[in-house]
Amino acid sequence: MKKKILSVLLCTVITAGMLAGCGSSTSDTTGSSAQTEASQEAAESAAQTETASEDDTQTEASAETDGEKIVVTIGDFPNKEADPALWEVYQGYVEKFKEIRPDVEIIQDEKSYSVDSFATTAATGQLANLFRVAFTEPQACIDSGYVRDVTDIFVERGYADGLNDDVMEMLTADGKYYGIPMTGYSMGMWYNVNLFKQAGLVNEDGTLQYPTTWDEVIETAQIIKEKTGQAGFGFQGMGNQAGWVMQNLDWAYGAELMVEEEDGSYKATFATPELEEAFQIYYDMKWKYDVLPANTQMERADVVRMMATDQLGMCVCAEDWWDSAVLEYGMDLTNIGCSPLPAGPAGTYSLTGGNLMMFSKDTTDEQVEALFDWMEMIGNGPVLSDVAKENLVDQLEAKKADGRPIKVPSFDVWKDEARQADLAAIYEPYVNIDPVVQVPMMNDQVRMHPEYRVHSQDLYATMTECIQEVLTNENVDIMQLLTEKESDFQKDFLD
Repeated sequence: MKKKILSVLLCTVITAGMLAGCGSSTSDTTGSSAQTEASQEAAESAAQTETASEDDTQTEASAETDGEKIVVTIGDFPNKEADPALWEVYQGYVEKFKEIRPDVEIIQDEKSYSVDSFATTAATGQLANLFRVAFTEPQACIDSGYVRDVTDIFVERGYADGLNDDVMEMLTADGKYYGIPMTGYSMGMWYNVNLFKQAGLVNEDGTLQYPTTWDEVIETAQIIKEKTGQAGFGFQGMGNQAGWVMQNLDWAYGAELMVEEEDGSYKATFATPELEEAFQIYYDMKWKYDVLPANTQMERADVVRMMATDQLGMCVCAEDWWDSAVLEYGMDLTNIGCSPLPAGPAGTYSLTGGNLMMFSKDTTDEQVEALFDWMEMIGNGPVLSDVAKENLVDQLEAKKADGRPIKVPSFDVWKDEARQADLAAIYEPYVNIDPVVQVPMMNDQVRMHPEYRVHSQDLYATMTECIQEVLTNENVDIMQLLTEKESDFQKDFLD
């Protein structure tokens, strides 16, 4: 029967910075104010040095008020040392919120809720009133009993009508709503423009001759390898993000890795010709065409470093990956090219994910109202108010000051076209990438595919094991491998 042990449910929760695999865009999420990985590490470090007692923390995050003040604790606040610009922006938010809601006191909590810390934090009543999780994790949080629904205010303020349908599904259980989406991302192809130029893959007008199918990816990778001596294509081989990134290829070849049965249970579906064909692409890149980096155990940081230093021609990415390429490795903004993901036999698919804010179970209705006001003020509501627009400008000014890449987000969690137009208008003056080499990652041909709602992180880990076997064993029997992994995954996680 399905495993309902609390520790299993809780251990699936990951930090917002892991873009899923996420996977995420961890990783930070595209077009968001999510903290960088460095910020999260510093926040966790700072959290570990806190000496406040459990009783004090519970009091801060509880439904109690300080006199006439409504006290709310908000998690994932920027860390001053790790990201001073973003920290300054959020301090400005706090001051503005005092003007809007003088009856509310905000307690800033820098902790991020990781796999290792969430179970303890939740069980001891130390969750912030408002805390962030990845799109893959709401169901586990809901099942754990440590979050509350916010259905009434969610409907009253227009969230139910304004959000993208796929996003709505992620935060809904038994007809109730459990969170507010904060960021969303889609995925696409990232190109090193310098290597494309050296390989003769640039048109007279400066546009890139980028691949539109996975077969063309292999062909383009071969040209880059032959003309420049650098790896033509690369991807993660280790960590959950390896399996997370590959899902885009899986779906393009018509594979679904899990299906939901009529009774609500899930069945693993690895051993299919479609998934075998997707893995054959990876196998051929390694063993037949030799267009991959020699390192078969790359993680996201390795891929970013190689792209930024002209050692890799192409990879699959989310837009937020570019920040570290520019800030850590000095990649020139004009060297960043992109396009939608290539098509496979089943079409073009992009994984979509992101982060949402959830409410701890003891948060009162009064606190929920205040927290919805906060989220709307910083720009995460159905309508962008004048104050929200000002705050988004503050975020963009901070990014500009840091020298971060800025482009209009390819994916929005909100479906309202007027809101999307407002957002694009705010971003436009700050866009600093080269539109000639950057084709939008989303178009009418790209189908969005959400992450699986159950055991997604376990799924990514299992797919990563398959990737490693394909990359290190030239004699691998792919179908046999998938059959064995399907049986193990079904037994260990779904039955």
